[in-house]
Amino acid sequence: MRTSSYLLKLVLLTLMVGTFPVLTLGWYSYHYSSQSVLEQLEEGNSQVLRQSQLRVEQTLKMIDYSTSQVLSLPIITRSIPASLGIEDAETIREIYNVLASIQTFELGIKDVYLFSMEKDWLISNSGMDAYNQPGLKNKIRDYAGISQGSVWVSGNSAKLQGSDGLVELKHAVMSIKKWPINSTRPRGMVCVVVSAQQLKQLIDNDPRAGQIFILDDDNRVIAHSDEARLGLNLSDASYVQAMRGQNSAVGVLNAKEEGEEVSISYRKSAYNGWTYVSVVPTSAITRQVMAIGWTSLLVSTGVLIATVLAALIGSRKMYRPVRHISRVLLDDKASHPKKDELLAISDRIQSLMTDQTKLQVELKGQQKQLVELLVRKLMLGEAKTADIPDSLQYYGYEYTRQWVVMRVLRVQIDGLEGDRYTEKDRDLLLFAIGNIVSELAPDDRRLPPVVMQESVVVLVGTNSQSEEGFKEAVFELATEVQLAVKRYLQLSASIGISRSFQDWGEAGRGYAEGEHALKYRSRLGEEAVLFIEDVQPDKGSEIVYPKELGEQLIQAIKSLDPERAGLALTSMMKALSRQDYDHNDYQLSLIRLLIDLLRLLQDSGIPLHGLGLGEGSLFEELMPLHTSREIEAWFGERIVQPSIRLLEERRETQFRTISQEVKRLIEDAFDTDLTLEKCAARLNYHPQYISRVFRQETGINFADYLAQYRLEVAKRWLRETGLTITEIAEKLKYNNPANFIRYFRKMEGTTPGQYREHNRGI
Repeated sequence: MRTSSYLLKLVLLTLMVGTFPVLTLGWYSYHYSSQSVLEQLEEGNSQVLRQSQLRVEQTLKMIDYSTSQVLSLPIITRSIPASLGIEDAETIREIYNVLASIQTFELGIKDVYLFSMEKDWLISNSGMDAYNQPGLKNKIRDYAGISQGSVWVSGNSAKLQGSDGLVELKHAVMSIKKWPINSTRPRGMVCVVVSAQQLKQLIDNDPRAGQIFILDDDNRVIAHSDEARLGLNLSDASYVQAMRGQNSAVGVLNAKEEGEEVSISYRKSAYNGWTYVSVVPTSAITRQVMAIGWTSLLVSTGVLIATVLAALIGSRKMYRPVRHISRVLLDDKASHPKKDELLAISDRIQSLMTDQTKLQVELKGQQKQLVELLVRKLMLGEAKTADIPDSLQYYGYEYTRQWVVMRVLRVQIDGLEGDRYTEKDRDLLLFAIGNIVSELAPDDRRLPPVVMQESVVVLVGTNSQSEEGFKEAVFELATEVQLAVKRYLQLSASIGISRSFQDWGEAGRGYAEGEHALKYRSRLGEEAVLFIEDVQPDKGSEIVYPKELGEQLIQAIKSLDPERAGLALTSMMKALSRQDYDHNDYQLSLIRLLIDLLRLLQDSGIPLHGLGLGEGSLFEELMPLHTSREIEAWFGERIVQPSIRLLEERRETQFRTISQEVKRLIEDAFDTDLTLEKCAARLNYHPQYISRVFRQETGINFADYLAQYRLEVAKRWLRETGLTITEIAEKLKYNNPANFIRYFRKMEGTTPGQYREHNRGI
């Protein structure tokens, strides 16, 4: 009886779990499909309509441009104000050739008329004063008073057709452009006729997109897939009136056409005022929805039947092992005959689970030590690559098999200055940092952190194929670790990060790269997150970017030399312009140059707002520039010159410190071949800058100060030591004793020997 009850519960539970999602999914798919299909269809129609508009307007703009080029030709500008007759046949032929040159097959131009309003003559494909177009000159003359320089009109307009009509212009469109273009009283006009067949070819005639046609300002059809509808006035159509009442230039609305529900997409052109319309019957949408509904019903019914069968058969099969285990357990442990089989099994294995938990706790402590040992061997390159995945899986790190890319992070304390910690606390602090890393890094994305060479080393990995995403995640982790160390330990820490690698055997390289990245703290400062590929990029990147010229520009700025900086900037711009790459690479090189110059200010401790930034950023100012001259002028005026000014202001406050350093170098190295250039190299400044600062602060140049200091040393040695004059001259780096004696007499009015006799022992 107990067995039947458990089996029945299992069957009912399986049926409920299996049928409820099926019924819910079927109902949702049926109700959601109609809206989804309608939105997709409307979006598709809008995209098709937009493509049709782009093709048409691109052709019209090309025609408009070609017409403007014709009007600017000297032969045209000379002929319009002139009276042409039979004696001007050569000129007329040349004008005819010019008009024919723009009637290419791709543009679909049917005819071109050049009309001189001042001299009343007309030239077209048919020759001069085309008589097959009666009244054409008078009808296009009416467009002389339009405010625009050019306008596109429909050939079906009443103004053009009139009572007698112009057959050649029927169902066509015409571009009318005045000459001069912006004159209120033009002297001539050119008219380009485009046939309706050309417009028909340009609009998309995909049957799935319904009917696509174009309306002019008078709501007349000027392009349609059905030629019988050309010239039809749709002003009285309800959906046309609805479109005219919309404020938006793009939209979708539902209406009725000939008693049938339709979905209408429209786009109003800002170029010529035409309206592009797509009409799709909603019956097609309804059929798709019904088809989806019936399909959902049939599929749901089939799945429901299959679920019932699977529940009955599967429940019996799932129950068999439970019944077998319960019989084995209950034969020996039948003290609770009314207890559920699973409860009996649970009681039986509870004691085994307790013992297993104790063993796991003991094993876990040992595994942690073993994994840390394995990580150390990995970092030192002593582990066998082939055995690493199996060893990690054995220790409980089977998720590492899914890693496709890894990096090594080395966390190192920047310093223990102050009264809070001493050097004895370093190991304890590194242990605390390791715990912080363990808390912040997800367990399935790292191996246990280990302490090696006064740093915390952690290997992180990911199963994602995105290199950029992994790098960003590693950077976020490094930033969180820095903030946590700062918050809880009041310490600053820097983190060196290796390049990504895929093979376990490259972990040793990653360990070395992390250490190498940390060495750049001396240049980049403390509390830095240092990716080795950022501080030491691959040499392949130098092929595209002229790094040496960029360094010359930066050095010129550091030297506060505007003329040299201007020449370096010019050389940089020329080098970038000579590179054989596309515009995107060129812009990236400019951005890199801008970043390098901005980093120069930041590394010098100068805030960027000193450049006079407005609401926008420097990148927004740089990107719209096009020519090399504009870009060079922008860099010079907005970056280079202000940077020199800011650096000069900054360094004026450091003059006194620089002078003191130079004096200290003279005191330490007066007996060497000390020069101004060597001092400048030691202090990382330009020699001219050192000379100017030193003279401004001390009132004496470097060479005179060094000579006076050596003179004072020589006087002290003469008084206090037994060094000969030759030895003193040699130690003080004089070329020969005679030069020393000559300088000493000049400055002291006596020879070194006489000075020693009068001042020995003083």
